[in-house]
Amino acid sequence: MNPMALFTMPRMGLEHSIRTIEEDNRSRVPMVFHQLTRSSIRYRGFTLIELLVTLAIVAIVAVIAAPSLQNFVLNNRIRSQTAALTSSLAFARTEAITRSTRVVTCPGTASGCSGAQWEDGWLVFVDTNNDAVLDVEEIQLEVHVALDGNNTLRRPTEILGTTPPHDYVSFDYDGRAHQTGTFVLCDQRGWGSDARAIEVLPTGRSRNLIATDSSVSSCKPAS
Repeated sequence: MNPMALFTMPRMGLEHSIRTIEEDNRSRVPMVFHQLTRSSIRYRGFTLIELLVTLAIVAIVAVIAAPSLQNFVLNNRIRSQTAALTSSLAFARTEAITRSTRVVTCPGTASGCSGAQWEDGWLVFVDTNNDAVLDVEEIQLEVHVALDGNNTLRRPTEILGTTPPHDYVSFDYDGRAHQTGTFVLCDQRGWGSDARAIEVLPTGRSRNLIATDSSVSSCKPAS
């Protein structure tokens, strides 16, 4: 074997490795980093025309929706107030049956019955001496606060008469009602299909009606 071959072959391998590394380095693409500046960033926003069109659409929608929204609020208010009086009358009737005694519902406050303006609040109490007057020893069962929205809740003069001594509804031990008739609840829209009527039947039960479906002809208060 030729001794020179021992030195030639490693040299060839070393040169091949060097050439391979040089070729790899030439084939690689150098990475270049660019610094971002404010001028290279593109900001996206609304133009003046787009903003004006948007505002115009919002204004049109508001004009169309405002009356419907107002009626929605008024209708919900008058329904809830109608339900409040109906609930109080049903509660008074139930207590009269449960306690086997007379129970009265009247306009007024915790101090007692007063006037004929039910919208200022009403009172439910046990009337042990049957005089429709809250005495010190008699039990108060419920005191309802005044109605909001400046609504009117009255029993018109054709129901009460021109000079009623008291404005109240009383329930006997068997649930029957005295001073039956119809309450009328009106808001700022006045008399008509927007008003509500609460009719108290002789049996002591109550029913809610649209005011024009009742026998009461207006929202006029009792005199």
